[in-house]
Amino acid sequence: MKDIFQRFSRRAKIIFIAAGASALIIAIIMVAAFEPVTRRLVAQDAVCNTCHLPWEFNSDVRLTATKPHQAKTDQPKSQAQCVDCHLPQGRLNAIFAYTHFVSFTDLFGKFRDLDAERAGDWIPPRAATAFRVRDRLFETDSGTCRTCHIEKEIKPKRARGVNAHKLALEEKKTCIACHYNQVHRPVDLRKNAFEQPAPVGNKQSNLSKGTGND
Repeated sequence: MKDIFQRFSRRAKIIFIAAGASALIIAIIMVAAFEPVTRRLVAQDAVCNTCHLPWEFNSDVRLTATKPHQAKTDQPKSQAQCVDCHLPQGRLNAIFAYTHFVSFTDLFGKFRDLDAERAGDWIPPRAATAFRVRDRLFETDSGTCRTCHIEKEIKPKRARGVNAHKLALEEKKTCIACHYNQVHRPVDLRKNAFEQPAPVGNKQSNLSKGTGND
């Protein structure tokens, strides 16, 4: 390899090194920009609404089923985007946006409903979607919620909220366990949802037991 490289002229070597350095710089920039570009330019609400009905999921649409969700505490009129709640932070997580666009995640996600179908239960598509999103938030400890909301800094106005948050901190409950109908059209909670998996050795976990019941 060294002998082959020595055969090139000095000018060719400079061009070769410059091209390699440029390619490396471009690759670094692409890796660094991948997540912010995905979150701010690619995964826009308008893109989501090409498949997800605006009436169902866009809070700006007249008579929508979705309520506005404030994005910043110091900006009352700020509106959270779909990606803020549905796409966790991180470069690897940003890949999920593209697999979702081509339906890979939706396709494989629907296989989770097979246990319920075999048990003779039918889950409406809207409810099945809610169950999958809730399960993912539970598994990630409500990661997207925590990017904006700091649990220890939340000060509920009513005594009920104060007691609930105090209990949640003591028992280490995650946000989605209580705030499961926060924004979109309400869907009843699945039976045995948000329970920890059964101890090793049990054939069926608590989560799988409640797959088809609501």
